[in-house]
Amino acid sequence: LLFIPFALASHYLDWSPVAIFIFNFLTMIPLAALLGDFTEEVAAHTNQTIGGLINASFGNAVEVVVAIEALLAGEYRVVQASMIGSIFSNLLLVLGCCFLFGGFYHKEQEYSLLVSTANMGLLGLSCIALILPTPFAQYYDVNEEEALMISRIVALCLIFMYAQLLYFQLKTHADFMGQEDDEKATLPFGIAMFALVVITTVIAFLSNFLVGSIDGFCEDSGISKTFTGLIILPIVGNAVEHMTAVSVAMKNKMDLAMGVAVGSATQISLFVTPLVVIVGWIANKPMTLNFPPFEVILFIISVIVVSIILSYPKSNWLEGSMLVTTYFLIAVGFWFEKVVDYS
Repeated sequence: LLFIPFALASHYLDWSPVAIFIFNFLTMIPLAALLGDFTEEVAAHTNQTIGGLINASFGNAVEVVVAIEALLAGEYRVVQASMIGSIFSNLLLVLGCCFLFGGFYHKEQEYSLLVSTANMGLLGLSCIALILPTPFAQYYDVNEEEALMISRIVALCLIFMYAQLLYFQLKTHADFMGQEDDEKATLPFGIAMFALVVITTVIAFLSNFLVGSIDGFCEDSGISKTFTGLIILPIVGNAVEHMTAVSVAMKNKMDLAMGVAVGSATQISLFVTPLVVIVGWIANKPMTLNFPPFEVILFIISVIVVSIILSYPKSNWLEGSMLVTTYFLIAVGFWFEKVVDYS
């Protein structure tokens, strides 16, 4: 939080785009952690169902805010890269670290096969959602207007599927889900709610500076927009959450760790990504699910790799190492990407 004055000064005193990006980036990480803490405080004042819904809604609030800011600024490539980058980050890096570091302390760790199967099935569904506007549209020579309509229909279907997932997790199969122990609220509801609104507003304010500096940052640093979106931006919303997941995995609470890692990946693919498409529809911005084919292929292969690993409900350190290595290979590939405009 000490970086907030520097984040503001860098924008209003016209510092270099690299300085603006770095200071706002560093400020957003602790703000994301505080947002998570106050979300849990608000949820603790409600019953289990409403609390779960609040946690689900605000769980990826930072990603939503940054993505919408980038969308309204017309940075469609950054939006797409940050969405799929968050999925890669949770599905490969976080889950891999959970298995790897948990495996150092425990020879094998068990987790719920029901939860992992449901999440991986839904990620498989989102693979189809990305294939329709991309390879499908190219093969059948579908024009941009039709690809946009396909994306919007797919987005509505994915959000409907996400609503069913919430009902499944919070209502019909709540007793099968790995739940955290009930925690008592430490702050009054009014204070927690006020803090939640204030921090969300500050994040929205600073994310505007962050997004506005991306073009200059990429130009001055030589880092592509794809790498910035895929690898760097997901750190903003996920860094503290990642550490939490690894910490609970080391304590052998694998269902909780899986909920953070695989659950967040599912939430981004079924809720955050289609939500951005629908916001673009409302704001008259042509945001589609027409991702570059290379990214779609990597996404599908990643889902297949993780599905194979999760098919046996026990984990070990070798599986974690495989997932982390997969993420590293993807990062290397995008670091050396030749930047081309994609529409």
